[in-house]
This record gives sequence, C-alpha cells and structure tokens, in this order.
Amino acid sequence: MDDEIKKLQREAERIASRHKLPDFYLRFRAPMALARRLYHADPLVARLRSRVAPLLNEDLGHGLYHCSRVGLDAATLICIETLASRIERRRAERLMLLGLFAGLLHDISRGEEKHAEVGAVEAARLLDGFPLHEIEVACICAAIRNHEAFTTPAPFLRPWFHLVSDSLYDADKFRWGRDTFTHTIWHMIDHQKVTPRELITRFPWGMSGILRIRETFRSTTGRHFGPQIIETGMDIGKEIYHYLRQRYPDDAPAQ
Repeated sequence: MDDEIKKLQREAERIASRHKLPDFYLRFRAPMALARRLYHADPLVARLRSRVAPLLNEDLGHGLYHCSRVGLDAATLICIETLASRIERRRAERLMLLGLFAGLLHDISRGEEKHAEVGAVEAARLLDGFPLHEIEVACICAAIRNHEAFTTPAPFLRPWFHLVSDSLYDADKFRWGRDTFTHTIWHMIDHQKVTPRELITRFPWGMSGILRIRETFRSTTGRHFGPQIIETGMDIGKEIYHYLRQRYPDDAPAQ
C-alpha cells in the first residue's frame, strides 16, 4: 500500500477509535466469544481458512480480514437467533459453523462479474472433500448467492437456510459501517490508484450509498442492531471527510 494511503488509514483508525462501539458488539459478548472459539479451534474452519486465504482479493479490501469478520458476525447472529428459537446447542453450533464457512467463502470471486453467483459455484468446488452433508454445502452456496445488496433474496423451504443466508447478508453489511472507513476504502483506492483529492470528490456519493443499506437488513437481530452500526460508520465517515478536506484544501497544489 502507498505510504500516503497508509497514513490516511492510520488517521481513519484513530478517528474511529474515539467512537463508541455499536450496541451489537457490547450486548452479545457471549455469542461472539463462542463464534471466536469455533473460528480458532475448529479444525474444519482452520482447514478452510488456510485454503481460501491465498485466493481472496485483499487489493479490493475483501481479503481474509474482511471475510473472517463477516464469518464471525454471521456465526454470532446465528447463535443469537437460535437462542431465541431454543434450538439444541449442538445443532446451533453446527449452523454457526456453516455461517463461518459462508463468511470465509462469500467473496472468493469478488473481482468477477456477478461475483455472488460465480462465488457460489467456486465455493462448492472448494468444499468438495470436506465432511459436510450435501444439503449443508447447498445451504452455504445459497447464502453466498444471496449476499449482494439491493437484490431480492431467493426464497427457501428450509428455515435454517433462511437463517444462514440472512445472517451472512447482515454480517457482510455490518462491514458497511466502521470497516468501510478504517479498512475497505483504503485498500480499494490504493488498488485503483485513486488520489486523496479524487476520494474527496467521491465521498458524498459513497456515503449516500452506504446510508441506503440501513433498511435492507434481513434477520431479526440485524434489523434491530444493523442501522446503528451503519449510523456509527456514517459518523466516522463524516469526520474522515472533514479531515480530508482540511488536509487537501481546494487551493492546494494537486497531488
């Protein structure tokens, strides 16, 4: 990453650190801890993680860091939703495992046109040989097909397909909050050779797109806590935009 972009990213992280974590990350510490335990201790997750890491596109800000966070939040959402429905713990943990798998795999084809559809096909290929039931692989792939924003998700007959799919979508869109401004945009503009001045001109348009995501969350938990995650990100984004305008004033020589 370009040195100037690295400096801007560090400043963005400093700005973000002044903001309180959204309630989702404060209220559900126990489900998050269980998700982290599965992520770090389950041998199947470790096997998949090592397999997908070299294939993910960090240049676009959708590498292992992003996909791991999506998987962890998807598993957390599944845990919360299953607690409400009183599914037995063993079954709930299996669904959480599917959420972790879906998160790690959902952007495997991020640089492709129709990346969700292409990614679902690639995910099925990568999961060949894993000790998963055929229906579990189908669930993971269906969730990946359904994770794009501003699209109508495919309906499912099985409620647990809905649960994994909705949790993956919401966990991915949680990243449109804080993560957009501390991680994703810096990798993307570095890869696309966008100058800070150009970023400033694009910022308001990008912010308006992020704002639209507030009304799209799908799970019960996501609909309740997701908007605050987006609003926290917007507050961080406004401060970063103000900082950029000060650092690169209109009358300064072009970079």
